[in-house]
Amino acid sequence: MQAKETLFADLMQGRTQQFQVPLYQRTYSWTEKQLKQLWNDITEQARLVESAEDRDSTHFLGSVVLAPSPQNDATFPRWLVVDGQQRLTTLSLALAAIRDHVAEAAPSEADRINEQYLINKWKTGDDHLRLLPTQADRAQFTAHIHGTVTGQGAGSGVATAYAFFRKKLVEAEDPAAPQDVFRIEQAITSRLALVAVTAERRDNVHRIFESLNNTGLKLSQADLLRNYLFMKLEERGEHIYTTYWLPLQNSLSNDELEQLMWL
Repeated sequence: MQAKETLFADLMQGRTQQFQVPLYQRTYSWTEKQLKQLWNDITEQARLVESAEDRDSTHFLGSVVLAPSPQNDATFPRWLVVDGQQRLTTLSLALAAIRDHVAEAAPSEADRINEQYLINKWKTGDDHLRLLPTQADRAQFTAHIHGTVTGQGAGSGVATAYAFFRKKLVEAEDPAAPQDVFRIEQAITSRLALVAVTAERRDNVHRIFESLNNTGLKLSQADLLRNYLFMKLEERGEHIYTTYWLPLQNSLSNDELEQLMWL
């Protein structure tokens, strides 16, 4: 494994590529508590940019662990997000909110944000997204990135995070204490530092995921079961996830799923 410090901009932009959240990952789960903390970090960095203080300073956001995807090819690099999907998903939704916030007044800037950080312009289908969430979050995330949001799924974590950033951007225009939205964008893309850890193809990404996450927000028995199950399934994982696991996950809480498996 190799590790290096990077920025969100350096990670996401510059070439056609995709970051894929594997099936064994938990769904998007950041709540308002984590969103508020991130927003405070972003606005503090935006303030430093605005005032020219600590021009070279950054805020360390955490690590992202990547591994080559089995679907990888030479012309379209794909990476599995073994760890860090919550950070990448949240930052992508924040940038989608900024894009939509400025779309009417500055459409060219909205297009720039979209093409630099959110989409692969010349790809179609799932390949159009720079970040491809796990299936349970994919429809809502895709709708927000493509700007085709409907009322369905309004209570999802993805929809809640997007709405949080849209609200904060409106508040940032308060004449009493205005904040430049493009300084906020700059803070997200160029002032939040990440450590990108890249695994080799031979590394067992399931075990890396389990080890990393058991030292942070503790994995539930359902999380561990999902991880172990899809470690064993390999090439059949996509079909099994869609046909059997996702309906169970949507119908039952974690506690209920654990109880079912015990029974």
